[in-house]
Parts: sequence; C-alpha cells; structure tokens
Amino acid sequence: MSSPIPTDSADQRVKAEVDRKRRWCMFWILGSISIGWKVLVFTLGAALPKWFIDDGISVIPAEERAYARSAIGIATALWNGPIERHGFVRAVRVLAVDTMPPSVCAGLGARVRAYTYFAIPYSEVRTTCDRGVVMYRVFKRRGGTGSGAGDR
Repeated sequence: MSSPIPTDSADQRVKAEVDRKRRWCMFWILGSISIGWKVLVFTLGAALPKWFIDDGISVIPAEERAYARSAIGIATALWNGPIERHGFVRAVRVLAVDTMPPSVCAGLGARVRAYTYFAIPYSEVRTTCDRGVVMYRVFKRRGGTGSGAGDR
C-alpha cells in the first residue's frame, strides 16, 4: 500500500514559495524606486539649470560685461561651503550690474544668483567693486551670522 501524500506539508511548501516570491518582488520594486529617483534627480535635475538658465551676461550692456564676468567669479568664491563645492550650485546668473556712487569705490556693483537642481534659486550675492556679500543662503552655516553673510 502506498502512503497518502500529506496535504498540510505540500500546502506549507507552496505557501512558503509564494511568500518567497512576494518578498523578492517587493525587493525589486523598492530597489527600482530607489535607483529611479536618483537617476531622475542626478540627470534631469542637474541638466535643467544648464538648459534654462544662462549666465545673464548677454543682456548686460557691453561696457559692463567684463565686470559681470568678474562678479560671477567673486560670487562663486563666496559659495565655498562643502555642500556648494560638491555640486549643489548648478548654475550662476548675473541679475544686474549697477553703477556705484563715487564715494563707495568709483566702480560697479552686481547681483548674482545661484541655482540648484531643477533650477531652484539657492542664494544671492551682492558684489561691490572687488568684494562680495552673500545676501541670503538657503542652508545657513553653523556658528556664522544669522543671514549667512560673508565677505571676501
């Protein structure tokens, strides 16, 4: 006589196999979501500022363009925190170049804005002659001034 197949044992094996497949499926879904948002942010998010925001120098009058270029250099030197140095500032734009009164330095001043991923405004610098001051910064430094201002 043959012994009957225990149905409880077979049912448990089938159930264990289904549970294992569900766990793997959930693992693959979560892994895909994790990789997908990183690809989206680090490709599309990093590319958008370069596509839509230019340096703003072409709209500045010709005689002030040299100072606008130097204002970009001054501003990028002020955005020197670790988070900014490692790629958080994706684009920089000169908003305006102004003539300063002779009592200040007999020169020019400019406003320069930095943009992050997805072209979100991050910070603004006001330059005067060959110095600059950070007007605001989204991520303020510890132990610094309340506005995140700094001179160069």
